Amino acid sequence: MSLLPPPGSHMNAELTFWGHNCFLVETDTEALLIDPWLNDTGAFFGSWHQWPPNGHLRGEVVERCTGKALAIFLTHEHQDHFDQSTLALFAAHPDCTVYIPAYKDKFLLDALCGMGLRAVELAEGESVGKGIRLRIFIDDSGINHDSAIFVQAPGLTFFNQNDCKLFDRLRMLKNELGEIDYYSVQYSGANWHPACFDLPEGQRRLLAKRKVLAKLRNVLTGIKILAPRQFVPAAGPAFFPFLDPALNSGEGTIFVHQDELGKYLAQNGVHKVVYPRPGERVAMDSSRTPIPGPTPDELAHYRATHRDVWQELRDGFSKERFAQVLQRRLDLIAGIALPPDTPAVAFNWGPSQEDWLVADLANNKLLQSQEPGAPCETITADTRYFSLMCGADRWQDIVLSMQARVQRVPDVYNTLANIFLFADESNLRQSLLQNLNLSKERIVIEHRGQKYEINRYCPHQGGDLAYALIDDDMNVVCPRHSWRFDLGCEGMCKSSGMSIEAVKLVESPGEPASAK
Repeated sequence: MSLLPPPGSHMNAELTFWGHNCFLVETDTEALLIDPWLNDTGAFFGSWHQWPPNGHLRGEVVERCTGKALAIFLTHEHQDHFDQSTLALFAAHPDCTVYIPAYKDKFLLDALCGMGLRAVELAEGESVGKGIRLRIFIDDSGINHDSAIFVQAPGLTFFNQNDCKLFDRLRMLKNELGEIDYYSVQYSGANWHPACFDLPEGQRRLLAKRKVLAKLRNVLTGIKILAPRQFVPAAGPAFFPFLDPALNSGEGTIFVHQDELGKYLAQNGVHKVVYPRPGERVAMDSSRTPIPGPTPDELAHYRATHRDVWQELRDGFSKERFAQVLQRRLDLIAGIALPPDTPAVAFNWGPSQEDWLVADLANNKLLQSQEPGAPCETITADTRYFSLMCGADRWQDIVLSMQARVQRVPDVYNTLANIFLFADESNLRQSLLQNLNLSKERIVIEHRGQKYEINRYCPHQGGDLAYALIDDDMNVVCPRHSWRFDLGCEGMCKSSGMSIEAVKLVESPGEPASAK
């Protein structure tokens, strides 16, 4: 759907890619800037950096927005999308509004207002703008806050899904949005598992391979459903110049680069893909060559010319202070009956018995100076890491610094322990309650002529399994995060121990079986 230019306009809109998930849509009078991460110090305390680097383009982006009515849209609060150092440059812009999703968590709103920026919250499906119009779609489930944006401008439609796991809603959105010129969605990984976990190397590589394949399958699904004129890969990958060099290789890691994406898409018949470099206009004739990952020489040069922010952080750790912080978090969730098999969350910063604090979630107790028994998830890091956890920084940002080692005994994912580690104090209690009180609605699905009754919503983060696929191994695959629930094992997810409580139905005599 290409729109006619509004009265007074003499040009179609132009779309420019500025690196990571930063896009600029502009006409001669208006500009829409999405997720401007354009610094030279990285994100998550200097662990994540933009690949290819784009900090040298920041002045040009500011200049392009000067003299125009400027809207900035921030999809969510993660530091690779919410870059305060870049946003501060727009505080003096005379006609600038920062739009954000109306999340229940007001961290992003409060932070923007504290910077002196005019921030406006948008509700699910709400549209704003004149010649350049934007409409947003929100995923606000527990600790997961994210959004996608649909842009309509003269001669241009653009759907930017970035990190937002709306794959269970894409068919409905396609009917609403119509023809899409450009579609972008995250294709590379963005979390600490399995890189930070204590695992045999073979197991780590296998887990990474499975997660990469699940991510690429979601990308392929999005392309097939939305049928854009061109796909534009973005929202990653980051690279990690001051961490383990293996994270940057694209092999045996979830942080894959465009060459692996391009190969996968081509093998599955998708060739309408453009790979613009930072600062380049996005068009039908943009580069068709994927951007490779950094070479060892490029990594060495980057390290030599950029600050290692982590090493500059002040270490003011106090065990007593950390114990107070953990106790406060436990007090916030007091009275919530967690299952008795909920893992304890342990924190360790040294070799002695005194270098431990353990949050016993099942019994709501803080244990000092003792190693935990199973089940348990242990976070091991230096005291600088735990010093950050005692301050004003968000725990999810600290986790994403990738500066800790994690061990799970047994090695099973637990959503409740994860919420304790990722949630802010302001939403910790509500996030736990939301997960514990997921809707118990049941639906009937069919596979190879056999019907099963299952829970409709994924126990991980509430993905709608009414839109799930069933793979060749009889797994119901959640369309959001690709969790797999084995129909042959009563709907159990083997990696988490969670279940969708699948029941095989016996059909009435003579009842016809319809194919799924």
